Amino acid sequence: MPVKHLDSGLAITHIDITSVRVPLATPYHLSNLYGTLTHSNAAIVKVTLKNGHIGWGEADPGGKHFDGENIQSTIRKLRDWAPELIGQQVDQWVSKKRGLAYAGTPAAALDVACYDALGHALQQPVWQLLGQKANKKIDSLWPISSGSSDDDLAIIEEYSAKGFRTFMLKMGNNSIEDDIQRLKTVINSVGNGIKIMVDANQGWSLEQAKAFVDGTNDLFIELIEQPVIANDISGMHELRKRANNFISADESAQSISQVKTILANQAADVFSLKISKNGGLTSCLEMANLIQKDNKLIMMNSMIELGITQAASLHLGATLKNLVNCGHAYMSTLRMSDDITNFSKLVINGSALVPDTPGLGITVFEDKLKTYQVDTFHVC
Repeated sequence: MPVKHLDSGLAITHIDITSVRVPLATPYHLSNLYGTLTHSNAAIVKVTLKNGHIGWGEADPGGKHFDGENIQSTIRKLRDWAPELIGQQVDQWVSKKRGLAYAGTPAAALDVACYDALGHALQQPVWQLLGQKANKKIDSLWPISSGSSDDDLAIIEEYSAKGFRTFMLKMGNNSIEDDIQRLKTVINSVGNGIKIMVDANQGWSLEQAKAFVDGTNDLFIELIEQPVIANDISGMHELRKRANNFISADESAQSISQVKTILANQAADVFSLKISKNGGLTSCLEMANLIQKDNKLIMMNSMIELGITQAASLHLGATLKNLVNCGHAYMSTLRMSDDITNFSKLVINGSALVPDTPGLGITVFEDKLKTYQVDTFHVC
């Protein structure tokens, strides 16, 4: 939305970039392709304006098989791009969609930081800079590592008692036959109020994905996310025609052009938007508008994230009317051993409450930033 130009006080005077490494509370196994994750390796960006207001952003690289970025490449790009922002005014960054000139997780950190700084300067929450509030709170899902049905049911029992009603089962590590039986056991064992989705994280061949779809078409699943390798759009289209349940695109939908290709090929029912993967709020909003125009649905998803990216995702989700009717990924900080923010206070009884305070509506603890700091850089 257009933002009224105030004064040169909105100019960016300097940017601090800090890489951090924060351990997960419990290791998280995804699929054979991704292996097991043990830490969040993130780059934190602090933008300072001439008027003294600051804004925070976060980059969450997904690795070789996801977005191709690691923490080293992310930091290199941030150090290359950050000087280009010095002297720019954050109101113009937002109104002129300058975030679209950059891509990927480094772009997300810069873009979110500009939105956060502008929100503080205008004394407005970030969602108000993006549009109108459609959701006061959004239910959160809880993800479960690739494992056995006994493991799944134990976690579902534990977290349903905490208010969570949607559970994402990671697949792609076991045989198709075992994962079909795992899913059937879970669905037949849980109550009617529990929603189940599955995520293969590109872990299946097309033939394996077809076998999974055929073997589960008599079950109700909220969605099947990224069943095949990201560039197999024709395979996604074929699975969508074959499946009774929604097919969701995640790794396949990283850029605006990729979203357009998926829509043109009718290759997904649901699009998994991730602020960091998709390059920030500016690009995510562009994607969301395209997806809504085509009458498709959105799931607000996450990488292994700290509270800054989680907050940005919550603000965007607050403005969207076409969210899929299940839990979304606002639990990432609850899975960490610690966080550099207080985002977790917004997640109550399995739902994330949208803040109305300025900017992202969270506090970044700079002492914790130093605790987990690997390296830091200053650009002015």
